[in-house]
Amino acid sequence: MSQEQPILIIENLRQYFKSGFGKRKVVVQAVDDVSFHIFKGEVFGLVGESGCGKTTTGRSIIKLYQPDGGKVIFNGNVVSEGFIEQKNQLDAINVQLKDNELAVEQKTALQEQARSLRQDISRIKREMKKEPDRSVMNKMQMIFQDPIASLNPRMTVKEIIAEGLRINGEKDNQVITDKVNNALETVGLVREHANRYPHEFSGGQRQRIGVARAMIVEPELIIADEPISALDVSIQAQVINLLNELRERLGLTILFIAHDLSVVKYFSDRIAVMYFGKIVELTTSDELFKNPLHPYTKSLLSAVPRPDPDSEKVRKRIRYNPAVDHDYSVEQPSMVEIRPGHFVYASPSEITKYKSELKGTVNESTKDSVATLKTA
Repeated sequence: MSQEQPILIIENLRQYFKSGFGKRKVVVQAVDDVSFHIFKGEVFGLVGESGCGKTTTGRSIIKLYQPDGGKVIFNGNVVSEGFIEQKNQLDAINVQLKDNELAVEQKTALQEQARSLRQDISRIKREMKKEPDRSVMNKMQMIFQDPIASLNPRMTVKEIIAEGLRINGEKDNQVITDKVNNALETVGLVREHANRYPHEFSGGQRQRIGVARAMIVEPELIIADEPISALDVSIQAQVINLLNELRERLGLTILFIAHDLSVVKYFSDRIAVMYFGKIVELTTSDELFKNPLHPYTKSLLSAVPRPDPDSEKVRKRIRYNPAVDHDYSVEQPSMVEIRPGHFVYASPSEITKYKSELKGTVNESTKDSVATLKTA
């Protein structure tokens, strides 16, 4: 895994949805100020409970949703951008300009800021209306969560997999047939499957078809949105092994979205834990399981079952209650790098507490090492 330059950079991503009617309309902050980056060849895990914003993050990255705020930068190209921050700043300035007691210099400065913000918003709106650059977007593909709903039941497997090729202008039927056959064999299916329909396959086979559809345009980044959650355990292992094999053989970069921490630990290099639209902890897979800091991360890890009846009898679930576990009435939280590569969303007093926890963990590890050496 190369860590010279990130292949994907997410900066302050925001995705809001409106629900209700009239005065009852409310804004749901599905993704709120999310930032992370993924290096080439890396598997980056995004975990959290259902409804925390994982899938929305993936869909916003690939432009199935237009972000309300922040930037998505892929291979150095800004593929999508929102303007909610600029709009909020402009609204605040407009309120200030209504103050009749403002000095002339202050009013002039605010008007200049407002003009700059309007220009920025206009630029982003123009970019949003442009046709996306296919040469960039083709390098980013998605494997969807539901292997049944994501495949058109009226299309054959060949038509489903070849759709990306046809959209990109490929018209030679022989070239299409050869590429579809190669894609099928790459994911462990056979050429004869090309003329069948999705309902003729098992869940695991359908998901392999979804992988083949994503792979046929030769992407650099795959967004795998809970690709195994609808499958049996034995089939889950097959799909994970397939993705691992493709990653090693083709040098793929994978954003792996899931809620099963045991699977994510096995498959991911780094993991981001998401809660209520925000990333609350981000670090390497080994570090997260060894030294979880955020109460929500600890709660998730406590729910992971172990294949040991004795430990399962005494395993205690840790309940996470934000109202009890945090007090942000005085201190505001932010994402802080508490040790190299280990980020946590916390207030200053919580950071002090977490550093103390980490120090205690290091001391215990040192004692264990010394005891082992003495025994040896």
